[in-house]
Amino acid sequence: MYASPAISPARLGLIASCLGLLLWAVGYAQGAALSADQPAPPAAALAIARDGKALVPIVIAPVASDATKAVAAELAEYLGRVTGGRFEVQAGDGAAGPCIVLGTLAQFPQADLVEPLEIRNGHDGKEAYAIRTEPGRVLLLGATDLGASHAAYRFLEMVGCRWFFPAKEWEVIPSIPQLAFGQNEISRPVILSRTIGYGCGFLRDGKNGAERGRGRNEYEAWCRHNLMASSLKTHSGHMWRLVINKNKAEFDQHPEYYALVDGQRREGGKFEVANPVVRKMVVDFVLNAFRKDPDRVMQSVEPADGKNQSESPESKALGTFSDQVFGLANEVARAVQKEYPGKMVGLLAYGWHSDPPAFDMEPNVYVQMTVGFTYSQFTDQERMDLWATKCRNLGFYEYYSVFPWDLDRLPGGRAANLSYLQSSIRMYAQRHAIAVNAESSNNWGVHGLGYYVANRLMWNPEANVEALVTDFLEKAFGPAAPAMRRYYARFDHGNKTLWSKHELAMAFRDVAEAAQLAKDCPDVLARLDHLKQYLHYNHLYWKMDHTKNKDERKALTLAILTHSYRTRYTNMNHWEAIRQLWTGKAAEQFGEPTWDFRDPSPNKPWEVQAPVTHEETEENFRQGLAHFQPQLVTPRTFSEDLVPVQFAGAPAIASTQSWQNELPRYAFYSVAGEPLQMDFQVGIMPNSEEKGEPRYTISDSKGTPITQGRLSLQEKEHHLVIKVPHAGLYYLTISKSGGGWQIDVAADRPACMVVAKDWNIRALARLQDLYFYVPRGTRQIEYLWQGGPHKVFGPEGKLVLASEADGEFVIVPVPPGQDGQVWHLSVTGVRRLWFFNVPNYLAASPNALLIPREVAKADELSIRQ
Repeated sequence: MYASPAISPARLGLIASCLGLLLWAVGYAQGAALSADQPAPPAAALAIARDGKALVPIVIAPVASDATKAVAAELAEYLGRVTGGRFEVQAGDGAAGPCIVLGTLAQFPQADLVEPLEIRNGHDGKEAYAIRTEPGRVLLLGATDLGASHAAYRFLEMVGCRWFFPAKEWEVIPSIPQLAFGQNEISRPVILSRTIGYGCGFLRDGKNGAERGRGRNEYEAWCRHNLMASSLKTHSGHMWRLVINKNKAEFDQHPEYYALVDGQRREGGKFEVANPVVRKMVVDFVLNAFRKDPDRVMQSVEPADGKNQSESPESKALGTFSDQVFGLANEVARAVQKEYPGKMVGLLAYGWHSDPPAFDMEPNVYVQMTVGFTYSQFTDQERMDLWATKCRNLGFYEYYSVFPWDLDRLPGGRAANLSYLQSSIRMYAQRHAIAVNAESSNNWGVHGLGYYVANRLMWNPEANVEALVTDFLEKAFGPAAPAMRRYYARFDHGNKTLWSKHELAMAFRDVAEAAQLAKDCPDVLARLDHLKQYLHYNHLYWKMDHTKNKDERKALTLAILTHSYRTRYTNMNHWEAIRQLWTGKAAEQFGEPTWDFRDPSPNKPWEVQAPVTHEETEENFRQGLAHFQPQLVTPRTFSEDLVPVQFAGAPAIASTQSWQNELPRYAFYSVAGEPLQMDFQVGIMPNSEEKGEPRYTISDSKGTPITQGRLSLQEKEHHLVIKVPHAGLYYLTISKSGGGWQIDVAADRPACMVVAKDWNIRALARLQDLYFYVPRGTRQIEYLWQGGPHKVFGPEGKLVLASEADGEFVIVPVPPGQDGQVWHLSVTGVRRLWFFNVPNYLAASPNALLIPREVAKADELSIRQ
């Protein structure tokens, strides 16, 4: 990089961030960010543009497909925007340079690229590409048209182009009037089928014909630019009902074809798996699908959703429901292989057929494991390992964002957890996954960075996530990158941030700081406007959640719907999900039928066509800054060196807690080496379909397991007596499984809950009063509370505070003489609790508490001997 001595480094950074690099540039490659192969050494650079004029044409084959012609046209357009030149697209053989050659290996043969771009097993390699710089030309070649497309957009990325989110504002096109390129790279995706799809579909705007299809087009452009595609088109969705509908007359004439449920043949989505006529219908349905569509690679044989599988003796004789479903899949697969060699059948490992069958799958069966809604007798890890021994073609169905779960709000769903994305995708790749399909939403305000990173990891699971994040921050936000790094880190679940009103206040301030830092960068400010509009959505939602006044809730609901509609093309919120899943409920809740998108009236109150202006955005943002104020606390750190203490005259209370999910840890103490004793009830959730048996582990104070076991669902009650090697501290952990569980510990035995920052508390019954210790010298108790109303009681049992805070820091003054004692909480429901300045250990009674040793000594407490 050359910089005039007259320009300061700070000013140069601003110019680079806002206007692009005005220099003679040699294209660069971030091999670790995308490529699954090591890039070749740099080649001699080809001059592509000088002084804003194009120096080379783009050459395609005379027989190039329409798809390649479209890619060539877009490549020319973007190179023109980068350099200021006008690039022509020409048909030719590419032999005479200088030129950029775009096409397939068959169109532009290169003997030494035949093996690197080979298509293996019929699919692996359809997306393979090579970027090669030779004297006088740059080759952008693929094994197929799709691979050639990938080569073109990867080349543009090497030049510096980025398409972070699917809106023009999130496109980053550098300005490089003097452009040269000299890099080589060969790559193919590790995971062949990669999808981040919208659960409720694309935007549907019937009012504005000019924008109809805009949402789909922007999404598809994002996929194209970021190489999200499929070498193998998987098909594993629900299909049995289609067979029934196709053969409805026969099913009506023969009720025995339907599944037998509760003694009756039920017309629905399930059929009698054991019936040979029905099985032939399934085979014929699949074969006809391939007959009608010769390009189809896979056809689903997945059951209809829900339970209601046949309970007939004939079906049960086939084995478990997994044996029935996957046995039918194998039968169909054999018929397909005979008539259409190389074609496949697909289905899910999901719901009541999550577990593998007793037999291996046929080589042309594809099984896609879901990471939720699995009624399995195994842990997730066990299930994955077992399936890897049964099926050679595995895929995974993820839930990155589901609107009813995260409501497009901060801190978001799984896609907002970068460490989870990295570890899970690597785990899938290690099991030779050929597909990852992630159910998501068009909510790039909270999940955009996660979607962008996940797509790169699906191509190359070893991609450098930190490098990707840094590249995103620096290119999208320029001089505001440091502030925006803090912003995105706040709601990254992997950071275990205590999401709260305070963090929302700080997020507003991060964006305010970013806007000031980027005040001379209109492209950055446009992106920040999108995020400001998204923060306003969170502001409105927060206010709606925190008012009990029905009129206010109604007004805020309409404000949210209207704002979401007006900002729908920013893709910050998934308006289509809001339209489908919320407008009808809101209409019913508030007695406003015209709010429902299905209502025939021509104009909806929320249907305001004018986009939110910059001025409105700024005013809304100022209101958010004023509403969300930082809440200051003074955190203390305590050790996990816990000891049992004795409080004279304290009530003796047995410990009883019921949980839906896993609890991070219980801490127990063996005072004199006596065994640890506890009682469990398992499978206590009514009508639960969970089959898995909870696993428990007892570890010593260093985390070394001393015993492990399962709590069988065949027996509802379990009394455990765990012998320990010596007196001291031990921990209990229990896995999520078995439809809920309850733990009981005798009164005053030293046993308490260890609260964790990321503990999502799901109690199945009202919790007992929770006792905690307030160290001497504490002048106020500071904690985060998410949940229903709760009360705080002092050491004498007197009410100190009744709070309705939710998602906020709570401050409780400690009167003189009330420190150095045990307090307790009375709660109706809690989702998250974290003490900032008192130990995070809760017990059913004072004498069950375990307290950090340093606190017990400093406060001169009576330690049990």
